Amino acid sequence: MKECKKCRVEILDDTTVCPLCNSVLEISGENQESTGYPDVKATVRKLSFIVRLYSFLAIVSEAALITVNYLNFHGVWWSAITGICILYFYITLKYSLQKNKGYQTVIVVQIIGAVLLVIAADNILGYRGWSVNYVLPGAILLLNGTIGTLMIVNASNWQSYILMQILTAFVSIVCVILWRFQIITRPLLSLVALAASLCMLLGTLIFGDRKAKAELKRRFHV
Repeated sequence: MKECKKCRVEILDDTTVCPLCNSVLEISGENQESTGYPDVKATVRKLSFIVRLYSFLAIVSEAALITVNYLNFHGVWWSAITGICILYFYITLKYSLQKNKGYQTVIVVQIIGAVLLVIAADNILGYRGWSVNYVLPGAILLLNGTIGTLMIVNASNWQSYILMQILTAFVSIVCVILWRFQIITRPLLSLVALAASLCMLLGTLIFGDRKAKAELKRRFHV
């Protein structure tokens, strides 16, 4: 059995470095007290199998849906929407299973993917603009609410969410720019999203004071 002297854990698989700190492992005695560590490779194989199984079922299902759509075509390729949904869930599944990804990144990626999915569906069904007029600013408000909730729950580390606040403020400004170019034709919800994003960011910077400034320096090296 191998043991990491730094982490004080025993490794059950045949790896040569510790999966926690990447230190070189040493052979441990049976009488030493340490915390057992699960078979890392077995866990990775299980997760990889889940992704491959989903990929197989997704391809078969989408092929069947395309066939049904072709045989019963009535002017709308709805199978394209199901294909986009399947692809979105595949990306979400694979991305979420990557242990090196923080939950903040996963949340942002899932919301962005969902918005792109809705925009694509809007275009497939005959573009009417509801995806950019309502769904896009609605997603910004949802992200603002999520950030506020996370800051309350994780009050001791609230400053770590400043980067997400800057992102929502930036996207809100993009929505206003889209309004100026008449891509967004009903700007009310976009303006509400912009006001909410800027107020939250401004409030964080003002009331956060030193912690907020320190986080900005850490993130942007200024």
